[in-house]
Amino acid sequence: MTKVQYPTLDLFLYNRIEDSDKIRYDDYWNALEKKLLENGFTVKKDAHEELLEFEINTNKIDGSYLRVQVQDAYYLNYCCSIDKEVESSQLSSFINQYKKYLSQPGLLPKLDNLDAGKLSKQGFFGQTWMLSGWTIPNNSQISENEAFDVYQNLIGKPHQYYQAGEFFGAQVYEMWRGDRKWEGIEKNSHVVVVFYPDKQTFNKIGEEYYTAWRDLFLYRHKMIWAYENGRKLKLRLMNKYGSSLTNTTDLSKKGLQELKDDLLTNTNNLSTYVRDINDLDIQKHTVEVNLYNYDTICEHKFFDADFLQSFSKIVKDKYKIQLEKDYLSLNPDLAILENVTSTIRGMVEIEQAKEDRNLSNTVAILGIGLATSQLTSAVIIAQQPPSKDIPFYQTKAFQYSLLLGIASGISVWLIIRLNRLLQHKK
Repeated sequence: MTKVQYPTLDLFLYNRIEDSDKIRYDDYWNALEKKLLENGFTVKKDAHEELLEFEINTNKIDGSYLRVQVQDAYYLNYCCSIDKEVESSQLSSFINQYKKYLSQPGLLPKLDNLDAGKLSKQGFFGQTWMLSGWTIPNNSQISENEAFDVYQNLIGKPHQYYQAGEFFGAQVYEMWRGDRKWEGIEKNSHVVVVFYPDKQTFNKIGEEYYTAWRDLFLYRHKMIWAYENGRKLKLRLMNKYGSSLTNTTDLSKKGLQELKDDLLTNTNNLSTYVRDINDLDIQKHTVEVNLYNYDTICEHKFFDADFLQSFSKIVKDKYKIQLEKDYLSLNPDLAILENVTSTIRGMVEIEQAKEDRNLSNTVAILGIGLATSQLTSAVIIAQQPPSKDIPFYQTKAFQYSLLLGIASGISVWLIIRLNRLLQHKK
């Protein structure tokens, strides 16, 4: 029967700094030592202010919390070990014990209604559980079904996809859940189970490869995160603009106010489209950069771990190419949207100019008519002063001036109208 010595459970949590609530994250960290003491842990002070070590002497349990910034991510690690031999078939009971400690309030950051460990809704890159140790007798291995049971106990659901490989003589099981094997991957479903062939190898990995595992998982989560974001952006752009980008046939039938409303709508759409298409390009770039980083680590640290390099191939052949196609197919629509907006803006300017010219002509006609009326009235009154007993509106001066003012206005209108017709024929 295979046994595991010093079983160690690690939880790697990654959150995007830009989206995270730093104040509440700091509050969690500052209160963590007190929470550990309240739950029966002995806390060991360390000169590193971002590291908290703990132990429970009665159960031979020790562990630590570590938080650091890795590139654009907050990285939080929970590590817990038990210094004893455990039969591989009993690993699940020890996992439940580890998780029981971790489930106490305040031992993981908890914001609003988000799952423990998430510092924001949009900026959670993902998490990875890793169970490790070394086997007794040396070079023995746990069974595949035992690894699957570990997953069930950690996640609470059976795995949907897995791949296996070797690393430093250890059998490695990598498991996760998703809509499809490489699509819609659940961010909190990634589990790695690896038991090394002996104590020396386990210690070597802890000293020389721990940071490499940490960074490798980060790059993996960021590529999946960026790919899923890019696919969501494409769907949003297609659903919102796909059927309306070239709908300009009825613009000539619309009045000025309708055109102004359309201009406002299209200006807002253009601003949103520019933002989203640029964001899609950023997601594509994020995949490219993290793929390079992932490959670099695999080349230097995991060069013989084929199962890890197979994910790199998926990113190259699927994620990267798909996002490139999405960007190239949607980018031309930006020019269409810009042209539609410019067309509407031009039509608004033309219609506004027509309306302003009509208003100017009306004012001119009324002005000429009024001036003619006033002049006529003044001349008649000067020649034939009206009787004071007759109301002004009944006087000949008023009647003549009114008729002449109307006639003058009509004459000016006819001249303007005739001039437009002649210009139109030219």
